Amino acid sequence: MNVFLGIDIGTTNIKCLVLGEDGRILEVIHSSTPKNKERGVEFLDLELTRSYVESIIGKVGTLHSLAAIAFSSFGETVIPVRQRKALSKPVMWYDRSTYPLWESHRESVDNLAPYRITGVENSYTFSLYKILLQKELFRPEGVENWLPVSSYLAYSLGGVPAWDMSQACRSFMVNIHSRRWNSQLIKYIGESEETMGELRYTGEPVGHTKSGIPLISAGHDHITGLYAARAFARGKEFLFDSMGSASVIAAVVSGTAESLDFAGPFMPGGTVGIAYEDHQYYIESNVRYYGKLLQSLMDLTQTDATKEGYERLNNEIEKLGQLNSRPLFLVNGDLVVGEGLQGITLLEMPIPLNKEQLMQSAYIYLSSISKRIVDNIEKITRKELPIISGGGGSLNSLLMKYKASLLGKEIWVLPTSELTALGGAFAAAHGVGADEVIEKCVNLLEPEEIHPDEHLIEPLKEIYEKNAKEYLAIERNKKLDIQEG
Repeated sequence: MNVFLGIDIGTTNIKCLVLGEDGRILEVIHSSTPKNKERGVEFLDLELTRSYVESIIGKVGTLHSLAAIAFSSFGETVIPVRQRKALSKPVMWYDRSTYPLWESHRESVDNLAPYRITGVENSYTFSLYKILLQKELFRPEGVENWLPVSSYLAYSLGGVPAWDMSQACRSFMVNIHSRRWNSQLIKYIGESEETMGELRYTGEPVGHTKSGIPLISAGHDHITGLYAARAFARGKEFLFDSMGSASVIAAVVSGTAESLDFAGPFMPGGTVGIAYEDHQYYIESNVRYYGKLLQSLMDLTQTDATKEGYERLNNEIEKLGQLNSRPLFLVNGDLVVGEGLQGITLLEMPIPLNKEQLMQSAYIYLSSISKRIVDNIEKITRKELPIISGGGGSLNSLLMKYKASLLGKEIWVLPTSELTALGGAFAAAHGVGADEVIEKCVNLLEPEEIHPDEHLIEPLKEIYEKNAKEYLAIERNKKLDIQEG
């Protein structure tokens, strides 16, 4: 059988999804993403990653006829290459070792790359600061190209050096309207448009492996998940809630530089980026630590962070009989704190506090963040949109019930937690003209409907409004200057 392989290099896990030509998901393979730490800096172990990917391609190729392959990955991390070889270790996207460089270059970079053309606020996580750091740490010589992880894997197998548009948006070096590299900014960091590589849309061919298997572009993990969700929406406008280690809520819109001309973010963390074809954009906001926050709290309370562990915990939470609005959470990279604080800060933590109360409060915090993003995106779209959800977090039934109840609308949960890898497989199929495979898959997978709980709607709304005032008071009364840290 002909199959299409989507491989996603995630922050926590590598996911490989095999999609048959009959539309069935034949296999999903998982492995931990290999990382290592040196001198306080966390790196992706590229050799182990590439070796694992090659073993999966070999395994799938012995069982099926590989019709096409597409790679997605987290953004921001970049790799200098020459003659299909990596020249230095890639720094993980979230590592704060780039923070001093961001501070020293921030003003100059902002002048060369205003929000109007980047669609995103300047952050230490972006690829341009990873390039500066790797030049400082490793001084790579003879660099032919700088590539994100997803592009590097295709390139290492025989593809051309090309960035998916969605990955380029996470570099801070692309003009989202002209859809070209920002040549002035690239020159500022000592590079050229040639060393950055070509720009391609998700689903466009980027070459072949040595054995002739087509390689297709896919990109940033959340936006590749959005690519899959778009197929399930069947042409209708929608919001996609991607719930992984981080969270992104996004919509795809048609527009122009004039209609999407924002002098600054439409909300804290608000982003406009390049979608899948000309004059098409995504608008989104994200939470840096979503599933990662829950994982940290589960570790803190020594609770098994498996599906079964969450189910046991959720059963105990539902026995509490009331909703706990405390403690308040301030989390690095969220809509309140931004870069003002590191890690997780708990405010007004009641004594005593058990793990069920702590996790319930975290569910409410995450649901509240999601509501704030949804409300702001719908101000731009000027209409209420249905929500399609995917990713590992969407399998947490109690969290999803809280979200649906606070949002006051149904959420459609797609029946695979590996939506990004599925998006990669869809991109692979589209890239070789096999769109009928995508249609067959959509017909086979029936989303689950999560309905608001009428008993939770008003209590959650009251907590949301009360907490919103509390966060505002924290800033206004200067109890804690969360923007300056």
